[in-house]
Amino acid sequence: MPRVSLALTAFLLFAVHARSAVELVESSQPGFPLVRENSAAPIVLPPSAPELVRIAARDFADDIAAVSGVRPVIMDTPPSDPSAPRIELILSPASLSGRWEAFQVSATPRSLIVAGSDRRGLAYGVYELSRRIGVSPWHWWADVPVTHREALSLSLGSEPVAQPAVKYRGIFINDEDWGLVPWAAKTFEPEVGNLGPKTYSKLFELMLRLRANTLWPGMHPSTTPFHQVPGNAATADRYAIVLGSSHAEPMLRNNVGEWSAPKDTYNYLTHRDGVLAYWEQRIRERTSGESIFTLGMRGIHDSPIVGPKSQPERIATLEKIFAGQRDLLARHLGGGDPARVSQLFCPYKEVLDDYNAGLRVPDDVTLLWPDDNFGYIRRFGTPAEQSRSGGLGVYYHASYLGAPLAWLWIDTLPPALLWSEMMRAYEHGARTFWIVNVGDLKNTERSTEFFLDLAWRADRTNPDFPARFIAATAARDFGDEHASSIASILARHHSLAAARKPEHLQWNLPSTPYAPTTLTPTEIDQRLSSYATLVRDTDSVAAALPAAAQDAFFQLVAYPVYSAAAANERYFNAELARLFPTRADTLLAASRAASSRINELTARYNNDTAGGKWRGIVTVNGAPPGVWKKYQPDTPTPPPSESQPAAPSPPAPAPLSPAHRPPPDARPGDFVESGGVVSIHAGHFTARTDAPDAAGWRVIPGLGRTGSAVTVLPSNTVITPDNAPRLSYRFQVSTSSSRPQVLHVRLLPTHPLVSGKGLRFAFALNDAPPAQLAITSGFDPKSDAWKQRVLANAAETSLTLPARLAPGWHTLHLVAVDAGVVIDKIVIDLGGLLPSYDGPPETRLQ
Repeated sequence: MPRVSLALTAFLLFAVHARSAVELVESSQPGFPLVRENSAAPIVLPPSAPELVRIAARDFADDIAAVSGVRPVIMDTPPSDPSAPRIELILSPASLSGRWEAFQVSATPRSLIVAGSDRRGLAYGVYELSRRIGVSPWHWWADVPVTHREALSLSLGSEPVAQPAVKYRGIFINDEDWGLVPWAAKTFEPEVGNLGPKTYSKLFELMLRLRANTLWPGMHPSTTPFHQVPGNAATADRYAIVLGSSHAEPMLRNNVGEWSAPKDTYNYLTHRDGVLAYWEQRIRERTSGESIFTLGMRGIHDSPIVGPKSQPERIATLEKIFAGQRDLLARHLGGGDPARVSQLFCPYKEVLDDYNAGLRVPDDVTLLWPDDNFGYIRRFGTPAEQSRSGGLGVYYHASYLGAPLAWLWIDTLPPALLWSEMMRAYEHGARTFWIVNVGDLKNTERSTEFFLDLAWRADRTNPDFPARFIAATAARDFGDEHASSIASILARHHSLAAARKPEHLQWNLPSTPYAPTTLTPTEIDQRLSSYATLVRDTDSVAAALPAAAQDAFFQLVAYPVYSAAAANERYFNAELARLFPTRADTLLAASRAASSRINELTARYNNDTAGGKWRGIVTVNGAPPGVWKKYQPDTPTPPPSESQPAAPSPPAPAPLSPAHRPPPDARPGDFVESGGVVSIHAGHFTARTDAPDAAGWRVIPGLGRTGSAVTVLPSNTVITPDNAPRLSYRFQVSTSSSRPQVLHVRLLPTHPLVSGKGLRFAFALNDAPPAQLAITSGFDPKSDAWKQRVLANAAETSLTLPARLAPGWHTLHLVAVDAGVVIDKIVIDLGGLLPSYDGPPETRLQ
């Protein structure tokens, strides 16, 4: 099993959580004896303990038993011997009065005390102790093993109060048709044949271990509506999970499965009374438990509202709908005041246009900004919106079924991108409600945990947090001796997918003619070589892990890496076959072999992992071939042999020629011309100048294709020409050419912080005044420009240099104009050929 050392325990607490006083120590050291001499300290519940606290206590007792083999007794009263060690759970002490979901842990030689400001806060504190004795939150959901210890002792001391940065933190189970539902129906919960209380109880336990509190339940046509399955809602109430529903399911209603009348009658203009009665029924059923009601109205299944024919009519209708829904809430739950009932409104897809056009949302309703379904948040709070009594939030995606191409299969969301976007939202007031679409949960485990962990500590983090999180959780789950290797594997996995996700391996948009990849044969060779190295490194770690860790490693690391590598081999070998007909048979055979390997890996996951525990949980590409075909990549097809001329084999990368070697007067950090091109990773600057208030350009490790993209932090910095932060890049020009000299810039396809301004930034050469660049279009998700950008995770712009650069040394200055701009790579084309931004070799001195 993975060995979690005491040094690692301290590292984890430092790297992922605030430094804690109560940590696992050797039993020979002074501490609280959790387990000693085959005896465990009893767990003492608070008087009239809520059911959630009892659940957490039982889980903690099970976790202690899993680690030590000894299960503590759970007691309602303290042991009679006052000197006997005990674990005391304390609810709502005066020291935590008025706090939301806060907890505090302290230990003396005789007592380990977990105090919580409320039932969830106390449960979070109890589950935090499970982490510290070596039980991963993914112990059940990903089969992460525990390290056996004969004795368990915790260090003495009292910790600071821990509490969340974001009030409501949750997950949305979605697109569950080809994973979670068939697994639950046939493997885990066949007695229900769908997502039932047994499945949801496991999900709720995981959520609490990850310090989440809110669920939007599964709602696809394959799923029996949550509230129609006996026991589902009651189970959520037992676990104190706040129930909500998505942007397309107002008032906790699953329209796909619960609206039984014709779809065209789900129309507030023509069937107002029937629609209100439909919503009222659910409100009457939710008089117990905690709920957050989604306001508004869209079509039956993630489609535009039925009835209104124009935007002004839609806006007027939605405002009437708000009034009707709030009247129901006020009468049944709010004692006459709708503001006493938690509500949110998510202007998703086309509804955001209506909001931007003037739709008025009651001030006490939480406004939930959507991302663009590919990880880039579409809207940020203005100063006026940040002052709303209902607050702001974000609906984010770690998985998506939709245009231009779905991504449901493999967890490839870079934690650095998630951090960058969500922190930008947090700095602009989104602090009330964060929820993430996790698909069917399996294969989005890491993104799920990172999103929720960030929601807990968004007020105390920095750009290094994503990389530290990956290293720390790898160490937690697989041992500190493997942590750096696994972190490196995952960092490269994310970086390669940032250039193109495994589900997005085609260069033409769906329903358009085939278009070849823009990568050159050399670049294809480099990409496949990088994946081959990644596979070898993954093999090496797997070979070094004990048998008990193999299933967890396959689920969390190996399956995503192996499948992504095979998907790239499948696609790019087919592309090479088009370019090199004389080798087509061999290349197409390699493509077919890669496709077979994907099927074999998936069969292993479904049939063999954890003894068949996950049978039916994974589908290749996230959905079967032909299902939602318009959102799936094309199947690689053999090239038409009669139309392809013979071509030579791909060239090998050329060695660095003498003309490209660093000149003798180069300094560390300088860039030099290579083949008529100067290629610069934005994070590799030679100098930095911050604003007077210390705001400035900052590198976010792991962000972008280069893994070192830069953006201005904090993102709510007010930038003026007099205080604009800048980065400087010293570079050398060695040749002279009559061709135009062009500055190319690659950005991440973020959305502007202020609607209508675009993404503005500036460059200055040497001592010249800055010249402004901007991307002002392509932000509409219906446009082809946006579709190409999100598939490539890149937006590009260029500027012809106003004055020619003579041979010698120069300095390029990147000057901030607007915050929210993320620069990934800069290329100065001095007359060389530029087939793609990743083609020219970088010759920066190390």
